[in-house]
Parts: sequence; C-alpha cells; structure tokens
Amino acid sequence: MTFSSKFCLSTAFGLFVVSIAHAADPKELGGFMLGGSFAAAQQHALGQGWALVPISENLPGQWTVEGTNVSLFVCNGVVSSVTEQLDGDLEEFAALVFTMTREFGEPDIQILSFESGIGTISTIDARFDKNSGGAEAQLQSIGGERTFTVNHWMETECR
Repeated sequence: MTFSSKFCLSTAFGLFVVSIAHAADPKELGGFMLGGSFAAAQQHALGQGWALVPISENLPGQWTVEGTNVSLFVCNGVVSSVTEQLDGDLEEFAALVFTMTREFGEPDIQILSFESGIGTISTIDARFDKNSGGAEAQLQSIGGERTFTVNHWMETECR
C-alpha cells in the first residue's frame, strides 16, 4: 500500500470514528432533552452525580452542568438549548460539520478574524437551520486558546 492510499484510508477511518462519536441524537447532548422540563434535567443531572448551577443571576435561565462540559438554557421551565464544549481542533470540527451536513443539509458558514487587545480572535461558525430550531458547531481561537462547541436549540418565546 502506498503512502497516499494509507493516508486516505486512515483519514476515512478517522472521519468514520468521529462520525460515530457524534452520531448520538442531537437532542440528547449530555443526556439532556431539548423540550424536556427543567425538573427532568435536574433529575438527570442528580442521577449522574452532577449539579445544575446558575451561571449568573444577571443571566436568567443560563445553567452550567458541573462535572461536565455542558450548559443549558431554560425558558419557561423548558430546556431550550444545550451547548457542549468538545475536545478537538480543526480536524474534529471539520468532521463534525461534515456529519451534521449529512444529517441537516448545507450550513450557513461564517468566518471571522480580527485583532484585539488580547490577540487575534478567530471564529468559524457552521449554523444549521432545522424545523423549529437549529444547531451550530463553532471553532474559536482567542489569543491562541481554542474552544470547540456544539449547540442545539429549539425556538421558543421566553416570558
């Protein structure tokens, strides 16, 4: 087997493995269900040994799930958004966007980079519109520190 075919084979295998890792129902990130009640989210967190902690009293409805890389937005007692910070870099981001494209269709992609007082800020967003909601994968670098997140949300009016 030549180097080129070995490279293609290992790349295809890597994409397959990453696809499987992210093939879980997107509505169940961390086991939390979009559209599920806040009480059910609290029960799920307790069952896993996690705690739901408000991010700030100035940000009502924003919760972090201690012990995980997951955060929730709760509106009218319903889980309206689940965000998860993932491990990975450009390759994992690209593989996730590829998988999400197969599932949801073509994304709207935004790329932004600019200089700031703390260094270069760069972002790649791939946003997918779904029925009554959406999903987004984001790779961001602020001064060389990278974050890779995925967010699934449902549209709702908060009161």
